[in-house]
Amino acid sequence: MKKGVFLAWACILILASLTFPQQRPRKVLVLYDMEGVTGVTSVKHTSFGPHAEYAEARKSLTADVNAAIAGLKAAGATEIIIVDGHGSGNASEPDVLEAQLLPPAKMISKDRSFDIYMDSYDQSIDAIVAVGMHAGAGNQAGFLSHTYTIEDIQYKVNGTPFNESMILAVGAARYGIPLIAVAGDDQLEKEIRRFLPWAKYASVKHAVSRSKSEPFPREEVNRRIENAAREGLLAREKAGLPEFLSAPFRFALTFQDESQAQNVLRLQGTEPLSDSVSVQIRSGDFEEGYRQSLRMISAAGLVARLQAAQRIIGAQPNAAALRQAVSDFIEDRWLNPKPLAPTAAGASGSPQRYWGAR
Repeated sequence: MKKGVFLAWACILILASLTFPQQRPRKVLVLYDMEGVTGVTSVKHTSFGPHAEYAEARKSLTADVNAAIAGLKAAGATEIIIVDGHGSGNASEPDVLEAQLLPPAKMISKDRSFDIYMDSYDQSIDAIVAVGMHAGAGNQAGFLSHTYTIEDIQYKVNGTPFNESMILAVGAARYGIPLIAVAGDDQLEKEIRRFLPWAKYASVKHAVSRSKSEPFPREEVNRRIENAAREGLLAREKAGLPEFLSAPFRFALTFQDESQAQNVLRLQGTEPLSDSVSVQIRSGDFEEGYRQSLRMISAAGLVARLQAAQRIIGAQPNAAALRQAVSDFIEDRWLNPKPLAPTAAGASGSPQRYWGAR
């Protein structure tokens, strides 16, 4: 090729690259829960164990997540990371079938526990998609509705009822990262459209009641999730950030009874509200308030579990003997303290891994 022709072609290529710039890489986080997965129609699907329901739910979860991956790839995502946002109790592997995830998706894996709503992302993430999500506490029509805990604690921030998708969206907004798409039941759709209207939504099933749902056909669900993820990423620049909240933040939790609320009020910074079962905490920072709310939930959960244990023991024909056994155990632990057991390793003897929620 003559030198003049070569230079001409070089100039054309340079001008073309300036006129049609390469689309920059897009890195997207996909967080999944399980209650809002298409094939999850009863609470039995959501808990780790050898039963068939959990195995079926994992397959349906994987199909939902792969549909989101396909949509993101079609919209130009170059890196996709997955975080387990459910916590079924499976400590040996994530709830999703990791080996069946479509490339280039990869699971988050850490050697220590982390908060899925605050610690799963950083400024390298361009957008977030949430799959398998559910309605928030207080929505009695939503399938398996709750916010963070199944103790049925009402969760509000500055007077606004919160679901877990909203916690994720507000947390990510600290870095300017938008939640661009959500998938779940038709009750969650109402909440998303009200509080996060820019997020594309894929309805995967009908919530018949809090304990029952009816899934839509798999092919239709795949199309809906793929479309929501693709359209969400393509419209990423127009996506909003939560603007219905502003500091200072008031995290108000309503518990099941007074004993739970009274235990929570032992925590520093907590304040009782006008009724006897609601407690709030104030914070100038959303993340700080959120983490304090988790401590409130934990304190109430201790009481709830003690109440459950007392009721179960009391219903047994040998209740008196069981109560005595508990007292004996506590007394023996006091008089004959034993060293703490070492932290358990993984099933293979290797260090424990964390894919997200436990």
